[in-house]
Amino acid sequence: MNSKIRIIGIIIMAIAVVFLVRRFLSFGVDFTELFTAQTLPSLMLVTAAIMAAIFIGSVCWTIWLSFFSNQKVPVLPTYSVYARSNLAKYLPGNFAHYAMRQLYGASLGIKQKELLFSSILEVFCLALTAFVLTLLLAKDVFVRFLLDSFQRGWVLPVLIVVIAVLVIGALIFMKKKNISFSEVLGYLKQKAFRVSLAAAIGLIACNLAIYGITLMVLFGSSADISGANGLLIVSTGIVSWFIGFITPGVPGGIGVREAVMLLMLSPVFPDDVILYAAVVQRLAFIFSDIFSWVIGKVIENKSITEK
Repeated sequence: MNSKIRIIGIIIMAIAVVFLVRRFLSFGVDFTELFTAQTLPSLMLVTAAIMAAIFIGSVCWTIWLSFFSNQKVPVLPTYSVYARSNLAKYLPGNFAHYAMRQLYGASLGIKQKELLFSSILEVFCLALTAFVLTLLLAKDVFVRFLLDSFQRGWVLPVLIVVIAVLVIGALIFMKKKNISFSEVLGYLKQKAFRVSLAAAIGLIACNLAIYGITLMVLFGSSADISGANGLLIVSTGIVSWFIGFITPGVPGGIGVREAVMLLMLSPVFPDDVILYAAVVQRLAFIFSDIFSWVIGKVIENKSITEK
């Protein structure tokens, strides 16, 4: 069974990488301009920071796994599953990595129900924290994005279908696993749940701050930044990430995040500076996902060897 899971995982990861490379090459980026003595230090620094954010994200997921499984879940094996699944987000649909978590998560000795609940709560905390920060930092831009999106005739029907599928799928799953609403409400009443919620939101806020600060670092390497502009850039990093995350059918938010950056920052910075920062940060995201996947595989192989 484990060998079959490994084969399926390798196939899915290969498809994700191919799709990712094709989408990134469609930008028409001159890679010789990205790998220079001036750009490499910033690229390496931002890549390392985002890799740290991935680890923090895995800790957030570990919190929920520990809560729902009612046991102390070790961080490193969870990080391995998290990092190896994360690369699947570049498949069309943007949520394929959650399916991979269910697949890989069996190696943690945790039930599928508990894995699912943990991922749902992680997504909820992620969306809630990013949504609140987006409204606080750039409400006008977010509202404009929503209005522009709903002007497209296909957006509302697709959104309704997606919500309906999720609700129906959740109800079928609850019935199949004999999960009652009273059981779910029982979780919400526990003090441990509130503690886990606070810890998860705090970690996610740190992650979002990393996305914003790394974008400011990239701008600082090619433009002068004042105090007000610095806050605007940090806000843009958070808002663009969130909008890319919630946009359906956009693998890894590619294209959407960069468009939001242009929308928010073009009144202040030249377009070429914005595009430079956006592309380098995107490259750092890709590198961090790949390097984290490699580390996750090393941890997995070491665990298999020790067994």
